[in-house]
Amino acid sequence: MSGRLTRMALSAMMIVALLAGGLSACSGQSNAGQSGPSSLNVYFNDPLAGLPLMTDLKAQGGQLAPALIALLDSAAKSLDAAVYSVSAQPIMQALERACRRGVRVRLLLERGTFHGQPFPSCVQLQLDNNRRLMHDKFVIVDGETVWSGSTNWTKAGLYFDANNAIQIVDQAVARAYEAEFTQMFVQKKFGRQSEDNNQERFQLNGTPIAIYFSPADHPEKMLQQLIEQAKSSIEIAMFAFTQNDIFQALLAAQQRGVTIQAIWDFTGLAGCQFSKVDELLQAGIGTLDADPGLLHDKYAVIDDQIVVSGSANWSASGLGTSPSGANDEDLLVIRSAKVAERYRQNFDRLYQDALRYQSDRSEPPRVEIQQFGTAGDGTALVSWRPQQMGLIDRYEVCRASSSAGPCEQRADLPGSAWYYVDRGLSPGRRYFYRVRSRSAGQWTGYSNEREASVPGDIALLSTESAKERKYLGQTVTVRYAVQGVFQSKKGNIFLDAGKDYQTDFTGFVPSCAISHFNGSGLDLFALQGRQIELTGELGEYNGPEIEVTEPWQVRCLDCEAPPSP
Repeated sequence: MSGRLTRMALSAMMIVALLAGGLSACSGQSNAGQSGPSSLNVYFNDPLAGLPLMTDLKAQGGQLAPALIALLDSAAKSLDAAVYSVSAQPIMQALERACRRGVRVRLLLERGTFHGQPFPSCVQLQLDNNRRLMHDKFVIVDGETVWSGSTNWTKAGLYFDANNAIQIVDQAVARAYEAEFTQMFVQKKFGRQSEDNNQERFQLNGTPIAIYFSPADHPEKMLQQLIEQAKSSIEIAMFAFTQNDIFQALLAAQQRGVTIQAIWDFTGLAGCQFSKVDELLQAGIGTLDADPGLLHDKYAVIDDQIVVSGSANWSASGLGTSPSGANDEDLLVIRSAKVAERYRQNFDRLYQDALRYQSDRSEPPRVEIQQFGTAGDGTALVSWRPQQMGLIDRYEVCRASSSAGPCEQRADLPGSAWYYVDRGLSPGRRYFYRVRSRSAGQWTGYSNEREASVPGDIALLSTESAKERKYLGQTVTVRYAVQGVFQSKKGNIFLDAGKDYQTDFTGFVPSCAISHFNGSGLDLFALQGRQIELTGELGEYNGPEIEVTEPWQVRCLDCEAPPSP
């Protein structure tokens, strides 16, 4: 969890400028063939603002939410949005205001993220038909302005996760995005069914911009070529990284003397079977983030001149190279030193913070939260970024019933812990969590506060219902009796629900994740004959399965002493 810092720390004035708003990268007449002025702006949120006493949205910095709401409020005729997840109330309210003005609002949403949230009745809502993901995050306003980037329209995406957005005012660019939207919303073409039917290269007042839609435009080839052509430096902020060709291209670039710095999301380690994050860290490339949410960006800055950003992680599904299917995504390549400098400023702020946090025992934890429920049993997964091994003695998790209120429940955990599972939450109630750590007898202050409320239940499945394809790709909980625990020659562990491994449900624990269970109190082999629940994304490989990489995913229902982290 270490990395190198080759640039001087940014001055306070530059940091203030970074957080103040968008950058007008280029303006004037477009060279794309229309008469209106064109411009490009970039925006970032600042999930580090207000730490450690972050208790509400007002404590959050950056301009993502205000800029997006202002854009939606500017619509006079149409809003066409393809967004993976939409739930933030300020966004819902902006969509409703648009409807009241008579704006046509069409929204395409990823099926797996729709949980019955009440959109305004005037919104024309459709769910995707992609076996993988409709992972885009773009909107076209009045046929002339495009907003895209890494940001989901959720509270976490706008305020707690590290994200960026690109806003382009240009009718030719808007037409390209409109063609992609029409393929999905009207023609029902997703993933590998989509066609390359739009312009890819544009000029905005001399600034070259290229737009690639995955999988039809094969963005992995472009990305690999850019890395292979890098001369001096590459900076990367990336949520998920599994694509092997890009991984090899980065190693080759490092070997020929290109300086590579990176920030990887901590949760990327959980997908160790396919993730390249651990290997990159071992190669001295990058450090893990310390945000109070996800490091959800998907951008790179190459040679201080080129920015690659958009919705696509550098994964096989995101870049369209997975044999099992491809997401619907977009990638933008912007050749502008001015835009590159803005992304570098954002990168350096996150990178320097991560380096300081991991070695400073006085830093309070950085908390994020996931919440789900099954059959009325609400659960909050409270997690935080660990620091260097041996730095922390104990953690204390505080649960309150009001923001910044007194602790009504405390959990004492060892210094090796990085999560706490709070079960039995009541749907409809609000719970507030904060965490502190102790080192050398001294407690830090409390962390940022995160709220949990259980809005509804996720599917609680039997092993038979898990075979129904409609649940594939969704986060579910499967309850069953473990008929056998088997370890393969490769070290993978299988928690089998039956004897027929080709059709029966299986909990699959890859060998690279077994170390994650050390110190958790959970003995996987002791689950033989036990009633358990597994929570995770339902997949399919010789029958339905859930990949288990973290102890919190396993709940033993009839163990004498349920393990705790």
